[in-house]
Amino acid sequence: MADSLNKPQEIYDRLWSEASLALERGQPDIDPFLSDRKNDLRRSVALAFRPGPAVQSRVEAFLREAAKAAPDQHIYRLDELHVTVLAVIPGSASWQKHLPELPAMRVSIADVLRTRTAFSVAFRGVTASKGGIMIQGFPADDTLAQMRDDLRTAFKQHNFTVDIDRRYKIADAHTTVMRFKRPRSDWSRLLDLLRDNRTTDFGEMRVNMLELILGDWYASAGSVQILEKYPLA
Repeated sequence: MADSLNKPQEIYDRLWSEASLALERGQPDIDPFLSDRKNDLRRSVALAFRPGPAVQSRVEAFLREAAKAAPDQHIYRLDELHVTVLAVIPGSASWQKHLPELPAMRVSIADVLRTRTAFSVAFRGVTASKGGIMIQGFPADDTLAQMRDDLRTAFKQHNFTVDIDRRYKIADAHTTVMRFKRPRSDWSRLLDLLRDNRTTDFGEMRVNMLELILGDWYASAGSVQILEKYPLA
């Protein structure tokens, strides 16, 4: 249990170390697809949950300041914020090849989640990757970690061809709030804002519902379809 609870902080600190250095040098990773969304064919199916209203309200205040510091970047709408529990079909342009397996995947997910209980997540502090900004999420116990492990085990038992950990093995509970869209000559103002909010309290929520969503790479509001909802006991 201790390992699963300490893991998110280790991940966030490592990302921050890399990203802050990239921002200091003026060399963050610019997302090339954000300037040409209509030709971005990447889609994914993910099991996720949404930050609650109280958390969203505090994130909104931070994003107003972020928009002033970095007006040319891609900022997520509040209704686009989400925490990925598992990438059921990881984002790619070839996502459709896995669709024949999706009905069986949905049955497997429902079987795993049928008796699962709600869990709490505290959103505290910001971090960044080289490509964007995230609000840090910290589960209160190992319920989420155990849920992910059981889902991975179920998928392996069914011999699904999809590699759910193809990009990386999810072990935290972050929500992405900004992606870098355009080069800037001076990133110092944004970096100062991030440093000022490294420990900001964005609130805590009880997660009692998971959603299976199909959407584009950014889970944009106009692209997302909710395929299933899974209430937690």
